[in-house]
Amino acid sequence: MGNLRNQMFIYYKKISFIHKKNMMSDLVREKQKFAQPATILERLLFCRSAIHGKFPYALIKRRKEMKTKIMMLVMISLVTFGFIGTANAEMLSIYKIQFTDEADGASPENGKIVDCLGGTVIHKISGSRPRLVIQDVNENRGWNAIQVKGWVSDAFDAVNIGDNMSFYNVLVEEYRGTTFLQYQGENNAYFQTISTGNTLPKPIMVSIKDINAPTDNIDSVIVNNHNAEKYESALIKVVNVYIEGTGYGKSYDNYLLTSNANPALTCWASDYMNSDNESIYHSYVETGKSFCSVSGILEQYTNKSGGINYDYYQLLTTNTESFSFQHVADLDGDGDVDFDDYDIFGKYWRLYEGK
Repeated sequence: MGNLRNQMFIYYKKISFIHKKNMMSDLVREKQKFAQPATILERLLFCRSAIHGKFPYALIKRRKEMKTKIMMLVMISLVTFGFIGTANAEMLSIYKIQFTDEADGASPENGKIVDCLGGTVIHKISGSRPRLVIQDVNENRGWNAIQVKGWVSDAFDAVNIGDNMSFYNVLVEEYRGTTFLQYQGENNAYFQTISTGNTLPKPIMVSIKDINAPTDNIDSVIVNNHNAEKYESALIKVVNVYIEGTGYGKSYDNYLLTSNANPALTCWASDYMNSDNESIYHSYVETGKSFCSVSGILEQYTNKSGGINYDYYQLLTTNTESFSFQHVADLDGDGDVDFDDYDIFGKYWRLYEGK
């Protein structure tokens, strides 16, 4: 807000300068009335008014009218050139920004500067281009998550996982297949923290076929469809999988997850967002290892490099807890031990006791 006040002050001074000569001309004309022969009393009255800043009513009225016009011009210009938003600017939900019927999955708001209602921070990445991953926990139709990219290293230093946030003056941009909110100073972007310490959403359980691995050809590595688009940037998980191989993808940092139940179903995963990873792969990643579930953030990647067209989805693990091993208490096979498993156990117990 300090920068905005400075911009308004500088702009006001510039516009005021334009009208300064007109104001001075009015004052000169008032003085000229008394420059001609006049009574001593009239001259004394004018000098008294000048000393106390009291000029004839017509001049005072004109000065007030001009000041009002200048301030109106300042506000109109600031709104027009994007320094400030209008009071009626629409706050867009993540769903409204992300949802699309287009085959390539591009946002209908691509290229626009918007205000976003936001959601809960489910992941945070530091660096020269820090990132936040935001998910609207109240939206269950899909298209409920988005990534926010900062353009200075300390842009999100005050932000923590679990914060609920809204964003203003952010540029919607499709970058290599993923929709981003670009948090840039040149657009006077800012955020508002609504609440802190919120519970993170449970990963959405999806079928491997919904985020299927791409087809690997000589000059292309592309998916057959973009059905996974509705899960972009959301926290999801696949269950009952094993690692069939490593070294996939444009940067050779993807590994192939294959369904234990149906080996024909495969998807790609990567650990480059994993906060507990110190190498290209997390230490748990070994060919042949099975997991009850693997969770993470889904990201699309599109690019053309070395004569090869890339278009694929990758499940990005976020920490060590992204990998879940088989547990005897996981009765429903979803990779978690929770109240759902307790209910199943209770049903079996009651059935046994009833015999």
